[in-house]
Amino acid sequence: MEVVFYVAIALLALFFIDAILGIVNSIWESRLRAQRFQLEAKDLKDQLLRQEKTQVVSGSLKWKGYRRFRVSNRVMEAQDICSFYLSPLDEEAICPYEPGQHLGFKFQIPGESKHLIRTYSLSSGDPISNTYRVTIKKVPPPPGTSHPPGRGSSYFHEDLEIGSTIEVKAPAGKFCLDRHDQRPAVFIAGGIGVTPLLSMLEAICDKKIDRGCHFFHAVRNSDDHAFAQSLKELAEGNPNVSLHTYYSSPKEDSVLEDGIKTGFLSIDAIKDTVGHIEAQFYLCGPPPMMGALVPALEEAGVTSSDILLEAFGPASVKKKKDPESGDQKTDQGKLNSKTRKIHFSKSDVTVPWDGSSSILDMAEEHDVEIESSCRAGSCGTCQVKVVSGKISYEDEPSAEPDAGNCLSCVGMPEGDVEIDA
Repeated sequence: MEVVFYVAIALLALFFIDAILGIVNSIWESRLRAQRFQLEAKDLKDQLLRQEKTQVVSGSLKWKGYRRFRVSNRVMEAQDICSFYLSPLDEEAICPYEPGQHLGFKFQIPGESKHLIRTYSLSSGDPISNTYRVTIKKVPPPPGTSHPPGRGSSYFHEDLEIGSTIEVKAPAGKFCLDRHDQRPAVFIAGGIGVTPLLSMLEAICDKKIDRGCHFFHAVRNSDDHAFAQSLKELAEGNPNVSLHTYYSSPKEDSVLEDGIKTGFLSIDAIKDTVGHIEAQFYLCGPPPMMGALVPALEEAGVTSSDILLEAFGPASVKKKKDPESGDQKTDQGKLNSKTRKIHFSKSDVTVPWDGSSSILDMAEEHDVEIESSCRAGSCGTCQVKVVSGKISYEDEPSAEPDAGNCLSCVGMPEGDVEIDA
């Protein structure tokens, strides 16, 4: 009987231990489920927030005037070339941009009373992390001159640190990727002119657009070769993309990576590589490169409408008119100015319009000072008051001047005009 009693006690003890372990295990599983539910709820919340932000960004959030942004990071991409990552101080969503557009900036250089306005191309932007990226080359003084280095680029490189704030205008500009044209895209970048073209190429690759792309990048040498790795990865990861890099002045004893050619990029090299001219050509670079390649492309048979460009530097690049535009030419090939005169009232200078130049070009040619920046009708820096007469634009500018003013960098006289400059 005693054996039976002890066996019963042992069985009862095992039952209670099993029951207790079951309760403990149930409690533990309940806690694990609760934690898992909390994590899933958090992930769902984060996902909904990201979707909400993405949906909001896809709407119209373009702000008027200037908005304060903080430098959240800065990364050196090459010698004297730095990327600045910008996040809005108000933490509200940034607005979308078209690949190729730029941001406008207003800032004050220490020791100066007047604000400076500059525009820099967007090299990237991310609605999820709510940041824009501009990549800026510190412009040195022109060789052999007494001119100072670039004031705007020097300010970014020397004065803007992580945590600094700056006033920013919403993305603007008409130098954008044509998302509807399915012909091959030929990107031709000179130096820091790679920035808007990189954003275009990234858009094509990110959206998996089935479109052939030739990317030409001309730089002096490896010191100036910004985004070399990014471009290489884009080309290696997309069978539609071919990358062609040219070093005009390679460093002595330097070993060039496979695919990098030496010498200046020429129209012959482009024609030999592309193999045809049924393509869209996107160009951005310094005026000497643009001044050589744009006419060469036109002479090769590329129509003006298939050449989209943005010049970096103090001079603009003019394209030929397509024959169907109907512009009347003089024997010298310029638009018939009909002896139009431009009077700069403050400077007391009157000049005949040459038939093709902008108000700003004419002012600079005759030592009349007008402040300017983008020279493309995008930033509004060059606006001046029109005292009398009428100004027209060959292409509608993206910036809107104040009432009674014109954008002198792209404005041309329709008759005799008087400008308050």
